Amino acid sequence: YFKEILKGDIIGMTLVPECVLSREMEICYLPIATVTDYDVWYEKPVSSREILDVLRKNANKIKDLLSKFIPTIPKIRKECKCESALADAMV
Repeated sequence: YFKEILKGDIIGMTLVPECVLSREMEICYLPIATVTDYDVWYEKPVSSREILDVLRKNANKIKDLLSKFIPTIPKIRKECKCESALADAMV
């Protein structure tokens, strides 16, 4: 359904409830997701072994990404509004 209607190639299933909880806690949140399988519309089922193999292959890419990205995060983020995200929230 989504592939035909939205013309998307992947379906993300890892952002909720983390994104909601981080906003409620007024903390910064940056998800990092990797594609593990396409079995939603793939011709043959995908085994857990295949998914784990892809995860293992992606692990080094994620480590590399984090080792380069984390040092670029400033200790004080003047532009960041996360810590006051609920200041104008409505209940």
